[in-house]
Amino acid sequence: MSTIHKVAVAGASGNIGSPVVEQLLAAKFEVIALSRSGDSSKLPSGVTVRKVDYDSVESLVAALKDVNAVVSTVGAAAVPSQTTLIDAASIAGVKRFIPSEYGGEMEDPAYRAIFAPKVAVQDHLEKVSAESGLTWTIVLNGPFLDRGLRSGFLLDPLNERKAEIFDGGDKPFSSTTMATIGKAVASILLHPEETKNRYVRIHDAVVTQSKLLNIAKELTPGTEWSVTHSKAVDLQSRADGLIAQGISDMRLWALQIKYWLSAQHTKTVFKELDNELLGVGSISEEELREIVKSAL
Repeated sequence: MSTIHKVAVAGASGNIGSPVVEQLLAAKFEVIALSRSGDSSKLPSGVTVRKVDYDSVESLVAALKDVNAVVSTVGAAAVPSQTTLIDAASIAGVKRFIPSEYGGEMEDPAYRAIFAPKVAVQDHLEKVSAESGLTWTIVLNGPFLDRGLRSGFLLDPLNERKAEIFDGGDKPFSSTTMATIGKAVASILLHPEETKNRYVRIHDAVVTQSKLLNIAKELTPGTEWSVTHSKAVDLQSRADGLIAQGISDMRLWALQIKYWLSAQHTKTVFKELDNELLGVGSISEEELREIVKSAL
């Protein structure tokens, strides 16, 4: 495989895209941001912007000329549209494609059932790869640790001093910070052969809802916390209600992620990690406390 030098990023200014771009630049890759608007104001210096029509294979092929790798960091609503980007990458001669997964154990049937749109993208990517020179890597990192605490994915937003705990809150799960995800993506492209056509699994820490809440309480002595105890099955019922209304946005994904994390039959801890290969390490208890403190 040719050495990877030039990397195109879809969703470069987003929540995942920003740390990915930062780490790619730090690793001395030439970074190209694919953008509908062509606006570069939210991007760091050194990033080249190429305006594209994500619905047009021709537009994408032109933008991917001389690009070695594509990293997709698009949000939930745009996940299905990645098939067009995959087709264009194959035609343009791109060597590596990293889709916007950044989630849980893709070999877990329960996870695959919940996140069918991501599975469809993976299936398409594997099919195109088998028929071309395009290779792939899928990053599995569990829920976002720092952003998950700030946004309310793992608990309610901690600055509101409340939390909804599901099924006792003792289900362990792998979790990773945004910075570590960015570093892992850059390292994948520095190790193309070792990461070719496979999942890579990383995490910063294995945590539980209860552990995170207890740390938050310890950091806020004298503060009254409002804690609600619920059942994981209720999350699925709420998600089904949104689906029945034709709603498929971040509200739905948030419920599905919480259900997957809380249900007893799902696989939420990575047993085999690629941390060492990718040069990312686990965080200490003190570092975990600092992450919780920041979210507070």
